[in-house]
Parts: sequence; C-alpha cells; structure tokens
Amino acid sequence: MTAAALTVLIGGLPNLPAHGAAAMAAPNLQLPFPCGQQWRLDTWGHAPGLDMVKEPDQQGTEGATLSAPAAGTVNKSYYHDNAGNVIQINHGGGYFTTYLHLQSRAVNVGATVQQGAVIGRVGRTGPTSNNHPHLHFELGYDANGNGEASWGFAGAERVKPTFNGVSYGSANNQTYRNVTSRNCGGSVDLGVLDFYLSDDQNATGSTRPVFSYGNSPMLPITGDWDGDGKDTVSTYDPTSSRFFISNNEVIPATFT
Repeated sequence: MTAAALTVLIGGLPNLPAHGAAAMAAPNLQLPFPCGQQWRLDTWGHAPGLDMVKEPDQQGTEGATLSAPAAGTVNKSYYHDNAGNVIQINHGGGYFTTYLHLQSRAVNVGATVQQGAVIGRVGRTGPTSNNHPHLHFELGYDANGNGEASWGFAGAERVKPTFNGVSYGSANNQTYRNVTSRNCGGSVDLGVLDFYLSDDQNATGSTRPVFSYGNSPMLPITGDWDGDGKDTVSTYDPTSSRFFISNNEVIPATFT
C-alpha cells in the first residue's frame, strides 16, 4: 500500500523546472506583444528559447512594441556585446523572463511593471541577431538561488514557457504560426490607437479619421458613423479586432 501510494503521489506531481528544483507556480504569461497581434514562434536549435517574428510576413517586426507578459520588477537592462539590448524581469517565485536583440529599452533596473506595460522595442542589435529583426525570448527559473536566471546557452536555467495556458518550446525545430496575443488586461496601456472609418464601402483606404483612444479590452467609443450629425455609442474589441457599431444608442452593438 505504501509503494502504491508513493507511485500515485509521484505520478501526480507537476512538471518541475530544470535541475529538479521544487518551485512555485510559474507566472501566468501572455505573449509579450499588444493585444490581438499575431506572431510566429520558432525554437530553431535552442529550445525552450523562442525566436519571435510578426505574422504574416515578418513585416513590422522591427520596432514592434514589446509588452511585459506578466507583472514583475526589472532586474537587468543593459547592452550585451553579443545579444545587444537585453532586459530581464523578475516575476517572483524564482521565475524570470529575458528579452534579447531589442532596438530600444524603455525600462531601467528596479522599475516595477504591470502586465502589458511597454518595456521596449523589438530589434536586431548584437551580432547573434544575424542582423535579422526578431525577439529572442526565454523564461528562466533561478534554480541556484543567485537572484537571476542564466540564459542564452545550452544548460542555462531556461524552461518551457506557457502563454495564455498553452505551452511552447518543448523541442528544437518547432514552429508555431499565428499565435495571437491575449495580453489584453483592463489596465493595459496599448498606447494610442488610431481608428478610421470610410464612407465608401469600395474604398481601399480610410476617408475620414474618427478618433484616437488607448486602452482595452472592449473600448467604449463614440462617433457620427452615419453622418446624421449625432454621435452614437459603440465599442471596439481589440481581442478580436472587431468594431461593434449601431445607429441606435439603446442597442450599442448590432453589426461588426
């Protein structure tokens, strides 16, 4: 009975980080980009580290906004001879996220950040970027208790990350396409969103600007959508990139 009970106990244990350390639960990570964006994730030869480029064709990767995937405290922000601009965030419980090759860094050591806060811009700094814009991302666990997580080499303290409840990076040479960011917390700063409407259904571009607004999800918006001289209450959902617009103030969302 003792052996059977021990077997059940061991079989029920969660996956522990590298080095067999008993750890607290990993932070609830979201993709480190603004809500609704889609990115491609590749392990190449350095799983569980991930290289990230913007979908569908990598256009917009360079200079893209880098957002904190979870709340934490910045414990590294510096320029590395090989990795370029580097940021590392302490999320508590021994877990750290590390970001390499950044175009710029928007946070300093000691800064407290909330999930979704802008921490930098994606770039291609450092010779190991191969001059190719991308974000190299690693989740690490401080197994030796020295107050940081090693990164960037085989045997480092990096562990498999989970974004929005889905795990990535379990093996080399894996590709994950069109991974959508759900970094959409109600207090997340997405910057200023410029929305436009067109009076011509056949138009290939916007014919009139409507408003600028920044925060999510489900942004309350108003505008004279039908040109009758009256503003109508509507909403925008950045998690699905859809507008809910109505000509009836009592029914705020009748079509998208």
